[in-house]
Amino acid sequence: MQKKRHLFIFIIIIMVFVLASGTNLLSKDKQFELLNLDKISRYDEDRIAFQRIEKKIDFLIDNSFESLLVIKDKKSYLIYDGYDRLSQVMHNKFLLDVDQTYIDDEDLWENKINGKPDYIRIMYRRLDVLTNSNEEFVATNFGEFYKSVRDKFIQQNVTKFRQLMKNRNESGLTVVYKPVQSRIYDKTENIKNQKYFTSAVAKALDDTIYYCEDSDGDGITETFTVTRGDGFDWGYTSGPNIILIYNNTDKEIESMIGKLANESIFGTVDEEKDTMESFPKQNEIIDLIETITPMDNYYQ
Repeated sequence: MQKKRHLFIFIIIIMVFVLASGTNLLSKDKQFELLNLDKISRYDEDRIAFQRIEKKIDFLIDNSFESLLVIKDKKSYLIYDGYDRLSQVMHNKFLLDVDQTYIDDEDLWENKINGKPDYIRIMYRRLDVLTNSNEEFVATNFGEFYKSVRDKFIQQNVTKFRQLMKNRNESGLTVVYKPVQSRIYDKTENIKNQKYFTSAVAKALDDTIYYCEDSDGDGITETFTVTRGDGFDWGYTSGPNIILIYNNTDKEIESMIGKLANESIFGTVDEEKDTMESFPKQNEIIDLIETITPMDNYYQ
């Protein structure tokens, strides 16, 4: 009886281990931490970082927010759109649990991205200068600055990624193109119309890594990241330290990044133009045929 009991416990332990391991192996979520001024590794160099997340990943991670970090002259500026204070979210969850009221974890994060920044924090070195989480104040005073800097920053990096695609031999552009796995409960029509996961990664001359992804095969890139391995971060698992756009649904940002994955396979507009201009002329190839296939000369 004792042996059976030990065997049963052993089997349970193995099952738990396998399930836990399987969860890690199957997880496709990107690893990142929210931008945090208290954790940035250094503030003595000018730089910009941007995050946009629209995905439920974990209860403790906001599922809809944008954040823009600007460091200039040892002064750090962090602006959020869709800001929720974690301590307040935890407190609200506690109250709901006490009342035995169920609410989806995703809905606990009340503030969603709406195009109006609602939080700003400014620091000089490690000293706080200003903190404000009033949407009207932040949007009125910093809204235009936030949007113009965000859009220019994203577009500049997208343009650079397209340059790397155009010079794919030098940038080592690598493309992954594979079928999106169908699920048992998918409609027959969806199974017949096979969709493809697409991702592309390239490295710039300064070792900056550019990555784009169309995960659901709808032809629209929803994830775009830019990472430089120079030691700048805000935590051990802070993730891409220049740009992280994850599961985007915003049309304005889509207009900038939406075609990247598709272009990595079929080429950019510039690549298409260069190909057409450098395509050999018909008469040149006909002459080449005669050159590489000469007739034999026989004595008559």
